Parts: sequence; structure tokens; C-alpha cells
Amino acid sequence: MKLLLTTLLILAFTTTGGGCGEAKAPPAANATQAAAAAAPAAATGVPDFTVTTLEGKTLRLSELRGQVVVVDYWATWCGPCRIAMPHLQKLHEEYQTQGVTVLALSVDQKGPSVVVPFIRQNGFTFAVAMADERSAAAFGNFSSIPTTVIVRPDGRVHTTLTGVHPYEEYVAAVKAARAAAPGTRG
Repeated sequence: MKLLLTTLLILAFTTTGGGCGEAKAPPAANATQAAAAAAPAAATGVPDFTVTTLEGKTLRLSELRGQVVVVDYWATWCGPCRIAMPHLQKLHEEYQTQGVTVLALSVDQKGPSVVVPFIRQNGFTFAVAMADERSAAAFGNFSSIPTTVIVRPDGRVHTTLTGVHPYEEYVAAVKAARAAAPGTRG
């Protein structure tokens, strides 16, 4: 697992796309790049994984079927991740009663000892867990953090957002994922 997370961290510092290691331009500065990053991915099923949240609750992805799941890979040391986290909190607050679950998976190598204080200090109340090998590999390879994957209620990937985006783009992606799943409404 440490090798996988080390590889992810190295990739985060050596890639482009508005994630960690990149110049910190304002999120809306490159609308074309943001729109391309928000383009729906091919709708594919997601391998199931189970994580234990920092509060000790077991969360299994397959048990969230029927909801839109926002899975965000992030780290405490990542500037763009720190910008995106309040967007996730706002999504959680505004949409949790509408069938949206936010799950933040930290790739911090120092583990909960740095993640728990960060979460508490910032008052984030959505589900947070440490990424492990299975949860990190569930959506295929990603080369930069933050990477946010929007999973439709039918359990298929709808959209992947790389880097930080304006809050409205996260909302639009969630609504589109809900609308795209058979038998659901936006």
C-alpha cells in the first residue's frame, strides 16, 4: 500500500491539470480545461470496496447504491485539495438529504495522525477515510489530486473532475449523474 500511495504522491507532483504540484490559478481561470475535465467518463461499473471512516464506521461502496456518491481523493498538504474541501462540505450539507453521499479518501502517508486534526479544525462533517490499495484502484489510475469521481445511483462512474473546480461545477456534475441513471430524476 505504501508503494501505491508513494507512487500517487509522486504523480501528483509531476502532472498537469490543476491538481497538486501545479500553479494555483483561480479555479475559473481556464473554463475550457475545466469543461474538458468535467466531461462525463464512459459509464462503467465500479469495483466494490470497503473503508473505515475516521469515526470508525464501515462504509461499503455497494451499500450506497441508489445514491449519487462523490468520492474525492485528497491530502492535507495539497493546496488545491484544501480549496476543494469546503465545496465538498457544502455539497454534503445541501444534498445529503437528497441522496448524495460525499466520501473523501485521504492519501496522506502519515495517516490519521495528520488527517483527523485537519478535518476537526476545518469542521468537515462528511465521511472521511484513509485510501487503501483497493479504494485507490477502484476508479483506475489518477495522476493528480484532488481527483473527484461522481458515481451515479446505478453504481456507474459518471464524471471525473481533476483539480479544483467552482462549486457550481460539482453541483452540476451531481445533478447530471442523478439524471443519467436509469429510473432516477435530476
